[in-house]
Amino acid sequence: MKHALAYEWVRARSLRSTWLLLAAAGVLQFASGLYWGLKRDLGTLDAFTSAFGLVDRLGALLVAAVGIAAFGLDHQHGTLATTRLVLRSPSRIVAARALVTAGLALLGGVLMVVLTAAGVLTGGGALPAGAGAAGRAAGAVLPLTVLSGLAGVALGGLLRHTGLAVGVFAVWTFVAETTLAALGHVPVTALPFSGTALSALPGTAVFAALVVLALGATAFTLARRDG
Repeated sequence: MKHALAYEWVRARSLRSTWLLLAAAGVLQFASGLYWGLKRDLGTLDAFTSAFGLVDRLGALLVAAVGIAAFGLDHQHGTLATTRLVLRSPSRIVAARALVTAGLALLGGVLMVVLTAAGVLTGGGALPAGAGAAGRAAGAVLPLTVLSGLAGVALGGLLRHTGLAVGVFAVWTFVAETTLAALGHVPVTALPFSGTALSALPGTAVFAALVVLALGATAFTLARRDG
């Protein structure tokens, strides 16, 4: 497994898209923090917490694209056979890509939190005095980005097309979940992406369970389809 992780790390860090997507997620959050830091009529809100919302969900989409690229580029450039030759076991490929992507997604989440704070301070705003509000906002971003990155790995492996996988993730998170929440049939806290973004345990648990199932399906499909 150590060899597989090293192989995947070299592959991931050599892709320019990996760092561009993570940087873009951070820049979006910096801009959001700057915007809210410049506002002076926040009332009972604080700039740091207000900077999270739609923007961190867009950042999570960018992080998901990092995971999608793990398989998408293999299929696009026909290099999956080489990966199979080097790593052999489909489950080892999926596990290594999931672990490396989770690490990169965590890095992206931390970057988003840090740059949000930097944006707020640059705009002349103040960070929350207590750790509660800041901790809740940051605590939502990290699981959201990690689970989104892992979902991207699964989608990239199952769909075999980068653009299609990104589109499916975006439609589910921004259209399907918004529609379900508006209809009121499913509590927003139970929706995987939206619930995780709100730090709701039911949604986070559902998202985590779906990610585990999807990664298992990816390993199974890889063994059957490309074996």
